[in-house]
Amino acid sequence: MIRFLTRPFSSRLRAGYRWIDERTGSTELVHKGLYEAVPEKGGWAYTLGSATLVLILLQLFTGIFLLLDYTPSFSQGYDSLKFLQDSDHFGAWVRGMHLWGAYVLILVIGLHMLRTFFSASYKRPRELNWVSGAILFLLVMGLAISGAMLPMDQAAYWTMVVVTNIPHYIPFIGDGIRNLWRGSGDFVGQTSLTRTFAIHIWVLPFLLFSFIAAHLYLLRRHGEFGSWVNYPTESEDPEKELGERIAHAEPPYPTRRVERRWAVPRRTVDFFPNQLFKDTVISVLLIAVIFVFGFVVGAPLSEPANPATLSYVPTPEWFFLPLDQVLVLAPGTYLIFAVAIVVLFVALLCMVLLPFLDRSPERSPLRRPEVLLPGLFLTALLILLTVLGSNRLFNL
Repeated sequence: MIRFLTRPFSSRLRAGYRWIDERTGSTELVHKGLYEAVPEKGGWAYTLGSATLVLILLQLFTGIFLLLDYTPSFSQGYDSLKFLQDSDHFGAWVRGMHLWGAYVLILVIGLHMLRTFFSASYKRPRELNWVSGAILFLLVMGLAISGAMLPMDQAAYWTMVVVTNIPHYIPFIGDGIRNLWRGSGDFVGQTSLTRTFAIHIWVLPFLLFSFIAAHLYLLRRHGEFGSWVNYPTESEDPEKELGERIAHAEPPYPTRRVERRWAVPRRTVDFFPNQLFKDTVISVLLIAVIFVFGFVVGAPLSEPANPATLSYVPTPEWFFLPLDQVLVLAPGTYLIFAVAIVVLFVALLCMVLLPFLDRSPERSPLRRPEVLLPGLFLTALLILLTVLGSNRLFNL
């Protein structure tokens, strides 16, 4: 021990690193992470996946900071955020970053799913990559909606009233879910806020990071890219070409093809520095946008929650506008709205199970009209409902 302490500082650092590396294999892990082979084509489009992870981590850090001040109380929740906004400018900035980070995260993870859908990256052997990613998308939406209920201003209170009442329209089990969530059946109160707070900071994050771990494991197992643009053969002798590619393929790409025309990428580059540079550029740009909007625009806070008000007109968050517009367009009958909720549930289930519904070997978008057209229709429908809701609420 005395000999170790008397050695030069740089020598002590190297010795300490060797001690840690000997026990953890950190050098080997870093090398595998940085120098794996990734396809050369389509790199910028695939930065959305790493950007999603970076934005989720940003939400985690800003959320932890907000927990230091926020009080999950029906009477004090608003006051704690009002103090943060008026008396702690850095805290107000962090709250703005948390809000705009959620907005950007929803956009990025949505674009990431669209890219995966159009490029057929969900096909064999990446079915579970898609399933875990789709569940991550739903968990992010759940975090966004539950987070919008916490400030206990007018917008948050009436969002909680509307959202916690939606399960009522689910046949057979709806009322039980609503009563369990609200804690008081027909009314939103302290129990409703406490349970929403627990869902937002414990239940959903636990599920989120569990599925992130599963998603990353599957990503490493099957390679980073599954797009149709990377894999088709180019020669008239696919057997020979595939054999040559497989002979020079690097892990984690499969050494055994799963279909005749799909095995390993045409051209590969090292993840470092090629793809890492692209991932870093996009992530830094997105974080810069969040920092600017969090500082300049911040996070709005309306009047304190008032259940007795008759004049307040609820304005939902933009990501909630499609469902809000369905509430407006659907007749005010239990049966019609229950049917709409069931249709929405079936659509989400089909989204999660897409790889098992689309069993064709085709990967090119133009050769998958039976999947592409319904996907485009649903995307256009969501955009249309959002535009209609925005026009109705903001007179755009």
